[in-house]
Amino acid sequence: MSMTQRWLLVTAVVFLIAGVVSAASETSKTEEEKSDQQGALMLAKLACSQKITNGLVTKDFDQIHRGATELGSICIATEWASHNDPVYAHHRMELRKQAQKLAKMAEEKNLDGATYSYMHSLNTCINCHEYCRDVLSIVDESKVNLKVVPIPNN
Repeated sequence: MSMTQRWLLVTAVVFLIAGVVSAASETSKTEEEKSDQQGALMLAKLACSQKITNGLVTKDFDQIHRGATELGSICIATEWASHNDPVYAHHRMELRKQAQKLAKMAEEKNLDGATYSYMHSLNTCINCHEYCRDVLSIVDESKVNLKVVPIPNN
């Protein structure tokens, strides 16, 4: 993988922390609890993304597979599926499909396929964040709390 590709991957990961999606349902929880829950899911997705990126640049297919599998699990978390919008639901489904494809590419030790799948998943994340921010207006930019997430060792 070239230095340009590595920087592209690292830059794309940075975009993932650009916003936090706020839940719109579950009336039994306060808005702050919903936001904390959404934030935790976003940070978990970011940690998976970092694991995948590290696996791609080091050609560690086990790490790519773990990150992709964890990302797929997060995609089916009911807490993340709390906004009833068809475009938002499409982004969730697309990210899950890309995570599954990425795990398959890692199993097949297909670095080019894994890289392509990962770039597609990053594009899906960015499009979803843009949609949530600009169309649904469910992200309050003044309340976004960016945090540095260490790369998991496992």
